[in-house]
Amino acid sequence: MINSEAHIELEGVAASYALGALSQDEARSFEEHLREGCDVCRAEVEAFGEVVAALSFGVKEESPSPEVREKLQLISDEKDRAGSKEQANIPAAQLLSIRKDEGDWREVQPGVLIKQMFVDSKTGIATSLVRMMPGTHLPRHRHSEIEQLYILEGDCHVQGEALGPGDFHCAAPGSIHATTYTIGGTLFLLVAPERYEVLQENQGR
Repeated sequence: MINSEAHIELEGVAASYALGALSQDEARSFEEHLREGCDVCRAEVEAFGEVVAALSFGVKEESPSPEVREKLQLISDEKDRAGSKEQANIPAAQLLSIRKDEGDWREVQPGVLIKQMFVDSKTGIATSLVRMMPGTHLPRHRHSEIEQLYILEGDCHVQGEALGPGDFHCAAPGSIHATTYTIGGTLFLLVAPERYEVLQENQGR
């Protein structure tokens, strides 16, 4: 049993508990007292809890003064400068941007042009843009690795499928494209090995 003097002291602790002002050990000790079934202290905690909740809603919302706004802006500007400095310290070799009017197109066969944008030196996989003029086709070929293409413009017919802007096509390693052609012209993004195996008509069957 807790004597009356100690109990009065615990009642005084209720306010600090409701405000979250007790240390971890003090709060644990008071919670133990509540678990013992002290209705008086529990009522005190509930009453103070209502007061704390009312106080949180009773604070008038105010806009920061011009001086405070200025300080906050200075902090924000400092963070932006730190971020820009960190970005500037990244080696240029780790970043690559190519504008739409940059890069060289080369004609790999009549009416078929390619602009190579990036080659992964470890895998040999290249990312390129391929433009096929109206009525052109690619030779029958076998893929040494996975090939992916994403149609950006026009029509592209692959293995009997008619693909248009927004369509995606993927060919697994070892697969063969017997027919790849365009009627009105096409532009697509190609992710594939730099070279593929060109087949004669009687090969690969």
